[in-house]
Amino acid sequence: MPKQNSVCQREWGRFRFILRAQDPFHIRVNGVALFSKGEGKRGPMSDRFERFESLPEDRRRAIMDAASEVFGDEDYARASTADIARRAGVSKSQLFFYFKNKRDLYLYVLTALMRRVADAVVDDRWYQIDDFFEIMRHAVTQKAGLVGSSPRIMSFFVRAFYLGHRDVSGVLDAFMTDAVPAMVQTYLGHVRWDRFREDVDPMRVVRMLVWCGDGYLHEQLRGGGELDMEAMLSEFLVWLDWLKRATYKEEYL
Repeated sequence: MPKQNSVCQREWGRFRFILRAQDPFHIRVNGVALFSKGEGKRGPMSDRFERFESLPEDRRRAIMDAASEVFGDEDYARASTADIARRAGVSKSQLFFYFKNKRDLYLYVLTALMRRVADAVVDDRWYQIDDFFEIMRHAVTQKAGLVGSSPRIMSFFVRAFYLGHRDVSGVLDAFMTDAVPAMVQTYLGHVRWDRFREDVDPMRVVRMLVWCGDGYLHEQLRGGGELDMEAMLSEFLVWLDWLKRATYKEEYL
């Protein structure tokens, strides 16, 4: 990604990231952001983010790695900013020079990790695949590969969306409400939706896959065991096969 520019853009077909130094939490993905409308205005908070963005890459990476590790290991309420600062090799006062409070740091890390996942999934092959189920297969396989090489990403997202805290749950819930239609509009505009049968609403299929994934994760978390990404990938591929046979026109099976 380009660094230290006030505005920079990156595109893959219809997928567009807009990065602005004045925007809190670093990114908007096709206009979708993780903060309220008033928080996008120019002010002291955005100046803090600019300060952070102007740091050398190794310093930024050290802070982001430390924060994602601590937030992934601990619930939001128990995650210690002092611990984050210590692991990053900075003082706590330096940390809050760049981030107003723990919530801002947390949401910044969340968007940075979401961008990292998007970078891994929307690769050179993405817009060469126009079959919905094949692109879902590609997406989940890429995500599994990323999580396999960086396990803390999965830990962070599980705690964010399944074990949330009141300080951040509201903004995450609001974001997730619009996440599915935004995902379809942003990532899947090139898909051949005409392959679905006339009596099938493709959006229901998309939501069913989301619900299946949510249900699987909730079940695993209730059991208290560690999440097995290989097992989840295997299950997801079975769901894709079932749904394809249940919803596609015969000539595309």
